[in-house]
Amino acid sequence: MSASQNYFLALASIAIVLLWGVSFGNGTVTKMFSAVHHGWFEDGTPLKTNYTNIYILDLPLSLLVSFFFRGTNGMDYRYQLFLVDAYATLQPAFVWLYVESNRPGAKPFAVANPILWASLWQAFGAAIALPLYYYHHLAWFAKSASQPLRQVPLTAACAIPFSFGFGAVLPAVIGMLPLWVDRSPITHENILAVWQLDPLWVSAIQWTVTFALSKPFCLRQGSSALSHCWIRASYLAAAVFSASGHVYVLVSTVSSSDPAWSMAAMYVPFVRTGGAGDAEKLLRGPWLFLQFDLIIIALASLSWVYLLLCDLVGGQKLSGSRLVLALLTSLVLLGPGATVSLALFWREGLLEQLRKETRVDGVDGEKKGTS
Repeated sequence: MSASQNYFLALASIAIVLLWGVSFGNGTVTKMFSAVHHGWFEDGTPLKTNYTNIYILDLPLSLLVSFFFRGTNGMDYRYQLFLVDAYATLQPAFVWLYVESNRPGAKPFAVANPILWASLWQAFGAAIALPLYYYHHLAWFAKSASQPLRQVPLTAACAIPFSFGFGAVLPAVIGMLPLWVDRSPITHENILAVWQLDPLWVSAIQWTVTFALSKPFCLRQGSSALSHCWIRASYLAAAVFSASGHVYVLVSTVSSSDPAWSMAAMYVPFVRTGGAGDAEKLLRGPWLFLQFDLIIIALASLSWVYLLLCDLVGGQKLSGSRLVLALLTSLVLLGPGATVSLALFWREGLLEQLRKETRVDGVDGEKKGTS
């Protein structure tokens, strides 16, 4: 096992302690179960606990709704702005994982089934799920490094922008609307419950569009150049979405004259803030959880894309110091989600160049052998 793989396992282990150890310790988890059990929050706001009439489905959905309700209902504007940035960072991961899962060739189960990791991050936190995914992906990537990764089939490449836009972005935007538009608690809880199933929506749309485009009269297979364009367009769309959210939050925070609107107050986790009074337990506790979550998501994702760019197929090496400087600059200006998406956009271009060189070398080799 390589040092980089150990690094991602360590990040996941640290995340378990910081996310769930702290949340159990400060009473956040207890308050979530209490709210679901009683059917209301401490301030008397009703909490819907019946969505499907199937208890084993309704319980986790209700817990997730209780966790995210205070951060998405407009109650605390700073917290909801923070969540805008957090989701602007996380949602592009659907593109990252679905591109890799659709590459032709043998892949381990962990790489071939991104819905596994999306469901895991929805239930337990992306700070746990993504480092574990990166661990498995890098192990697979190392084994397949003898030749350039093959291009995603055209039908799957065309489907990715649709699954991302309608399965990941649209539910997030609708869920965040109370930042600007009022809605009743029950209506918002119903929307939150549907939103929590976005791993299912992304996978269903990806499969449906891929299947529809696979019909002979829709698309012809084999166009690597066109597939390459669709993949890079998906990365670019993810970057634009993520950067828009990050910059919006950044400008809103910096332009505020309220001293409480500091970057530190929004992003830096202070463990004691999770132990607020009962009336705010399900506001401060989840916020603290997600502050730790966002930090580890950013650190793990930037580390992953750095390793991918530094060790491209064919031994091509990039300047480590320049790459770090570029990633950090983009991180500050555009946020981690956009930074990783743009880095993968760049990587895809480099991979396509390597594929072309490999094809040319193969043709040349055949000619030399027949001369």
